[in-house]
Amino acid sequence: MLNLKFSKGLRKFLLILWFPFPVFAYQIQVVDQDGNPVQDAVVAIPVGEVADVSPQNAVMDQIDRMFVPRVLAVEQGRKVVFPNSDHIRHHVYSFSESKRFEIKLYKGVPTAPVTFDKDGLVVLGCNIHDSMIGYIFVSPWPSFKVTGQSGAVEFTSGHSQVAVWHPWVKDLKKPLMFDLKNEGNDRFYQISLELTPPKPVKNIKNKFRKYYNERR
Repeated sequence: MLNLKFSKGLRKFLLILWFPFPVFAYQIQVVDQDGNPVQDAVVAIPVGEVADVSPQNAVMDQIDRMFVPRVLAVEQGRKVVFPNSDHIRHHVYSFSESKRFEIKLYKGVPTAPVTFDKDGLVVLGCNIHDSMIGYIFVSPWPSFKVTGQSGAVEFTSGHSQVAVWHPWVKDLKKPLMFDLKNEGNDRFYQISLELTPPKPVKNIKNKFRKYYNERR
């Protein structure tokens, strides 16, 4: 085995050659009007175009009569599969301009995924369960993330502006743009959103109810 030893100065020089520019992670936290962390917010760096689309299907599941995750973010051109993990049938659809589609009453996993080839917001529903609402954010930019319970995400490629979207911002069809202002800590930024949680949706009988009951 070849065992190379370098002086301290030479090691430092080699590191500079290997990492010509310092890369630092910075954190962005999304909070609501009361300062609470916001989950399911899409945070994107509005720079560049999607060059490489993941060959792996993204997953929007259906569990306990809910879309899981509630908010899914994918790059433009990504394919999404819609498994039904419930023991009852679902009827998934979207009337959104970015993607109109319908997967009629089914169980298990549909044979074909759905390709989301146009950027924008896609709102999902179920023709059987009106309380089921999900969202797919189709990003035209390659760098984006969805916040978890902490409301925070990290990026390593710095930029002076970020795009943020959340389903509880009233009438928000496109992401809001925020300038990242340095207030003493250039590795942590906090963004505040005015959220209006939706009222619970009651299950309403519809034209599919009889068909659904006969085949569940």
